[in-house]
Amino acid sequence: MTTPSHDESTFHNQTVVVTGGGRGIGHAAALAFAKRGARLAVLDIDVAIAEETAQTIIAAGGEARAWRCDVSRDAEVQAVVGEIIAEFGAIDVLFNNAGINRRIPLADWTEADWNAVIGVNLVGTFCMARVVGLHMVSRRRGSIVNMSALGGGLIGLGRGTEIYTATKGAVAGMTRDLAAEFAPQGVRVNSVAPGWIETDMNAPLLANPDMANKVPQRVPLGRWGTVDDVVGPVLFLASDAARYITGHLLPIDGGAAAIIRLT
Repeated sequence: MTTPSHDESTFHNQTVVVTGGGRGIGHAAALAFAKRGARLAVLDIDVAIAEETAQTIIAAGGEARAWRCDVSRDAEVQAVVGEIIAEFGAIDVLFNNAGINRRIPLADWTEADWNAVIGVNLVGTFCMARVVGLHMVSRRRGSIVNMSALGGGLIGLGRGTEIYTATKGAVAGMTRDLAAEFAPQGVRVNSVAPGWIETDMNAPLLANPDMANKVPQRVPLGRWGTVDDVVGPVLFLASDAARYITGHLLPIDGGAAAIIRLT
């Protein structure tokens, strides 16, 4: 039995791309990757907040650059990915995190709402995974972690977010197909499925006392999740420590998808 000579949880001399890296889970993940030695390409449709993330990394002694990118536009994705490769030489890890939600009663959904959520969550995830994944295939190495969700094919929640849930379920299915296609070339593709996490996206739920109190009662571990609860599993799946894991959907939900708490 051979023992690796390096720390498999570090990302020294690796380039990591984080979409939606300006706030929330993306921001926290970018800082965590940088702390473990990665150089960061921080992407966000709001370049100002992406730049804030990059500057935080630089101030701490790391290497990072911000790019504006609308991930729902394939031409823009191709251009930005080309610039990242030109600047950093290669891409080793993609955290496909960018996503939006619109909590609208089902009867009030419009075509514009549908197109917006589908565009970022599904089309954007595919565009990034395709363009970066083909680059990784050409190098015969790389790791992609996609962002699914607890409601994305794991459980039904019935809360007026059917389109969001549909996109996240599609991401879970897409992850498996991409993993199958890329595995022979040494590229791994996994996804994470967070439950109720304290983020800006969930601010309306946190501001609702009934909902804010209901989550700890329903989640077996008895609390809301934090962004750090998500970041750890993302880093694991992206790292060499998970080198024999691909096509996996990892719930990060305090047990909600697997346990019914009766007490």
